[in-house]
Amino acid sequence: MKRRRIHLWAPEFAGFGGGIGAYARELARALASAHEVELFGKADRDGEWEGLRLRGSGRAPAALASVSFGALVTRACAMRRPDLVVSCHVNFGPVARIASRLRRIPYAIVAHGIDVGPGLAAVRARALRDASAVWPVSRWTAALVQAIGVDPARVSIVPNTVDEGRFTPGPKPPALLQRYALAPDEKVVLTVARLEASEAYKGCDRVIEALPTVVEKSRRVRYVIVGNGTDEPRLKALAAQRGVSEHVTFAGFVASGDLADLYRLADVFARPSSGEGFGIVFLEAMASGVPVMGGNRDGSVDALADGALGMLVDPRDTAAIAQAISALLRREGPPAWFQPSDLRRACLERFGRERFQESALRAVDTALASQSPRP
Repeated sequence: MKRRRIHLWAPEFAGFGGGIGAYARELARALASAHEVELFGKADRDGEWEGLRLRGSGRAPAALASVSFGALVTRACAMRRPDLVVSCHVNFGPVARIASRLRRIPYAIVAHGIDVGPGLAAVRARALRDASAVWPVSRWTAALVQAIGVDPARVSIVPNTVDEGRFTPGPKPPALLQRYALAPDEKVVLTVARLEASEAYKGCDRVIEALPTVVEKSRRVRYVIVGNGTDEPRLKALAAQRGVSEHVTFAGFVASGDLADLYRLADVFARPSSGEGFGIVFLEAMASGVPVMGGNRDGSVDALADGALGMLVDPRDTAAIAQAISALLRREGPPAWFQPSDLRRACLERFGRERFQESALRAVDTALASQSPRP
């Protein structure tokens, strides 16, 4: 394999960054295993990340960050002439397209989910159509990009992976049991999600609506929601309306370093989303040995391997959600779901770092095989 110069663009590498940030960091590791990779993070400052050169516009005023980052990466393309630019977010696509047209540099764009859904700005849709390659994270996302006219021959699915050294099975941490006033025999249903009103599709409200039935069947149950945002007041009001406030704990924002222990606290991970591009949180839960439930209408289907790794339900069906959570709490389902080491092994066989690296490097080869960007 010929070693290539690759510029990798992302919102950030050094910070927490949520799902897209986690994906960008894993992609950097995967590509650096075979190529010369230089990182560009919009919110980062110049320096290094895991031995890779990192440049960013983090010192620029917030109002000028986008302009500053666009100038930075365009100048870097002109001066260093990479063999390939990979943008981890469609928002950077128009800049990649300009650099491509000026310097004949092929570019690939990672597509995550709602970022390429209906309402996508025309300039970003054009950048996707003109890209040498588009890397959706799931079949659902692939369908979205093809719906806006991306040539299927230029589409390579590169699904998410998980930090398998960090997310591991373990006992429920006593400190968290105490922090959230959980009884030793209390079952925990966990969701990790940003609670933004614009991301209500993640399904926390559906779980709350299902909770009275779950509580009736399982009694001592606590729904722990990790995350914060503008939708939190609505969700708290909904819990009060449904009479389950005492069974719902809003844990707020949790630092990245503490997240693994939250998964170990859970008996079930539930996120019945309807607009999820993939859902790295499902992999984090499964790598931690936690049975999972997700929606059957979005990229969660890929994360749960069409139901082989977890339970899929209609995210619009509150009764089905209640039944699924109750069944998982009773340990009803394939035995491997409830054996932490077996569930972890099955998850990593499909989505571990080795498989991710193979997919990413293969996608690079496919992108470069086009030899030149579209006119």
